[in-house]
Amino acid sequence: MISDVKIVNDISIDDFLSLRDSAGFQSLTPQQAELVLNNTTYICAAVYDGKVIGFTRLLFDFCTDAYLTDVIVYPEFQGKGVGSLLIEKNIEFVKNSPLKGIRATVILYANPGKEPFYERFGFENLPHGKYGNGMLVTL
Repeated sequence: MISDVKIVNDISIDDFLSLRDSAGFQSLTPQQAELVLNNTTYICAAVYDGKVIGFTRLLFDFCTDAYLTDVIVYPEFQGKGVGSLLIEKNIEFVKNSPLKGIRATVILYANPGKEPFYERFGFENLPHGKYGNGMLVTL
C-alpha cells in the first residue's frame, strides 16, 4: 500500500488523456476530453508525490443508478491499493447521495481478467438470474 496518496476531485485534461493512453483506452482530442470531464458527476483522482497516478469517474442520477467508468491506475502503481482507494471513494459518494432510503446500483464494465478486483467490493458478474444480462451497444 502506498501511503500519502491524496484524493482530489479534479484532473487536468493532459493528465486525463495520459492516463487513458496508458490503459490503451480510446484516444480523445483535448476538446473531447474536456466535454467528458465537464459532464461527469464525480471525479476521483489519486495524487502521489504531486503526480496523478490513478483516476475514476462516475455518472450518477443521485437516485437509483450510477455508472463507474475510466477506472485507471498507472501500471507501476497497480497492486498498491490505489485502485481500491478510488473504488471505495466512489462507493462512499453514492452511499452519501442526497436521497436517503433509496438503494442505488453501481454498474461498470470490467476489463477481461479484472473481475476479481471488483468482486472484492461486492460487484457481481453478469449474466445474473436476478438482474439479467449485462448489455451494451457501441455507437
